[in-house]
Amino acid sequence: MNFIYPPVCINCGNEILEGLVCNDCLNLIIYPKPPLCPICGRPIDKKKTCSYCRNERHLDYGRAFSLYLPPVDKMIHHLKYSEKKKLADFFGLGMANVLSSDYYLKRADGIVPVPLFWWKSLRRGYNQSSLLADVISKECGIKVSPLLRRIKNTKTQTKLDQKERRENVHNAFIINGDVKDKRVVIIDDVMTTGATIKECARILKEAGAKAVYSLVAAITPA
Repeated sequence: MNFIYPPVCINCGNEILEGLVCNDCLNLIIYPKPPLCPICGRPIDKKKTCSYCRNERHLDYGRAFSLYLPPVDKMIHHLKYSEKKKLADFFGLGMANVLSSDYYLKRADGIVPVPLFWWKSLRRGYNQSSLLADVISKECGIKVSPLLRRIKNTKTQTKLDQKERRENVHNAFIINGDVKDKRVVIIDDVMTTGATIKECARILKEAGAKAVYSLVAAITPA
């Protein structure tokens, strides 16, 4: 079958021997470099925090594996919507390396994937954030703790501005376990304004979490 239909890179379409993405495309991935916003981990220009995090009170700290730029944007789209679940291994391993080398993240008591609404999870067949969390847990030895449940079928955030994103996810989650006095890391695929993760952080903090951190596969530039 490979001879008749040789595998090709999902990003550029060039023929490859194995995997989903060619080495040329992997070499184009851009990784966050300091200075970074201490709240979300977004690269910033000599500022203490980015414009999205100036008034943040619930998320304590965050980091990202890569920047949400080509070819990462296309890779994550395939992970979420084209059932290219093997990409969760690539991003999950990268995120695990970030976690294991970070002073705050590696001290967490559990990792919490951002949940999907039950209907979206049923329709898609999987939650990409849970796939990432499973890989990170296996590599780092930190238990996956599904401490959140999504009770609101929110519309996609893609075409919403920052205010609309906050309103869209407000009260979309409830606590699904005991989080009191725990340090937890919220896991998601992409952070743009951070509205979803920060709403998760609010719910966790109000339930008694000692510290709430975030770790994402990709983050948009400032």
